[in-house]
Amino acid sequence: MEEKVEQKSEIANLPFPHARVKDILKSKLKEGTYIKKKAAIDLNLWLGKLAEKIAEEAGKTKNAYVDADDINRITSKYEEVEQIEKEKSRIIAHLNAIKEDIDRLLEDLERI
Repeated sequence: MEEKVEQKSEIANLPFPHARVKDILKSKLKEGTYIKKKAAIDLNLWLGKLAEKIAEEAGKTKNAYVDADDINRITSKYEEVEQIEKEKSRIIAHLNAIKEDIDRLLEDLERI
């Protein structure tokens, strides 16, 4: 009984509605994949920490209000990380192609 009370209070203390976070996570999973409760809770807590970081940045404004441009500026660095990861993958693929070309050239040189 104590465990159920602890679990309910754990969900009650989350920064975002548990069901909504779980639905978002579920919407991107393939059919038949289940989400462990702790995974959804950990995601919710991480999202809360991220929201706090963004709020701290927004709190540094000298304006009397925070508008959409401020939020877009603050969150852009998090979106840039995704772009950097894509660029990193592209560069790795390109370097692997160069490596294959070098290996072929070395094989040709060894035949001569």
